[in-house]
Amino acid sequence: MTTHDTERRALMTPVILLLLSERPGHGYELTQRLGAFGWAEAESAHVYRLLRGMERCGQISSQWRASASGPARREYEITATGSMSLALWFVRLGELHSTLHLFLERYVQLNGPDLAGSDAGAQPLFGHPPARTDPHAN
Repeated sequence: MTTHDTERRALMTPVILLLLSERPGHGYELTQRLGAFGWAEAESAHVYRLLRGMERCGQISSQWRASASGPARREYEITATGSMSLALWFVRLGELHSTLHLFLERYVQLNGPDLAGSDAGAQPLFGHPPARTDPHAN
């Protein structure tokens, strides 16, 4: 596993909390819903390990539910503790977003607009306004 894969995997916990805050779900369904976040082929074993750990920490709870087709499934839902954790993730990821956005914008400025596949009159990279930077700052 590459460093990039490891870093992305670390983000799976807040994404699962977000998905469960939208609606409860069972493990296989959650694995499928992770596709919208770039994990088209998320390892189900890893997702289930995360779910068990999150349940032990009190972030989520689960119960068996009868299924219209097939066997009963363990359905997961977010708890109040999980909602607080999700809110903390929102703050931390927002701070990280600001740092990453500034880095990417400055990298494009350093290497030219063609790097982003746009011309000078196009929207800024990632659809955000350009970061206000002091060109003389280090």
